Amino acid sequence: MIIQCDFDGTVIRNNLSVLLREKYACGDWQKIDSDYLHGHLTVEQSNKLQFALIKEPRERLQEFVRQHIELRPGFVEFVRYCQEGAISFTIVSSGLDFYIEPVLIEIGMPDLELHCGQTSFNRDGIVVSYYDPDGNIINQGFKKKYLNWLKKRGEDIIYLGDGLSDLEAACQADRVFATGLLLDLLATHSIARSAFSDFYDILHQVRLL
Repeated sequence: MIIQCDFDGTVIRNNLSVLLREKYACGDWQKIDSDYLHGHLTVEQSNKLQFALIKEPRERLQEFVRQHIELRPGFVEFVRYCQEGAISFTIVSSGLDFYIEPVLIEIGMPDLELHCGQTSFNRDGIVVSYYDPDGNIINQGFKKKYLNWLKKRGEDIIYLGDGLSDLEAACQADRVFATGLLLDLLATHSIARSAFSDFYDILHQVRLL
């Protein structure tokens, strides 16, 4: 069994990506976000464009992040359960390394397997890059590519997520635990799913598998 887990809105209740854009983006990031939500851009393309609008230094953004962590209850306990039971737990997020890694450090789990957008900082904004498991730059399908890569280990994939960017990968998983918008999207596509409000819900159900 392998757990593939989203970050924003899943590991944490809130969405640090949105909070950072609301606070620091210089430009019409909402228009770019709308284009993504209406299918005109991929999430990868959208994040590249939106985070280019943030000109602040990494350290200032990371301090903001540390002040706004809303960890979903039961996360630490669930990960410990996976580790003790030799269940692989992997965060695959279209979010970005510069704010996800400080959160994992703050909650005492800096060594969790993490695949996410990679960033570099310069005067023209944050440069975002996504790489597939073979190291190729990609502009779409990040989460699905990692799900297919994880499947090569020969185990069932349990997917945990909350939003539109999770839909494609979730549809390919063996079982899905969903919250937020993803619940409605999966219902629209007639995909089996289990709802959760915290990681204690997931822990209870995974123990029964």
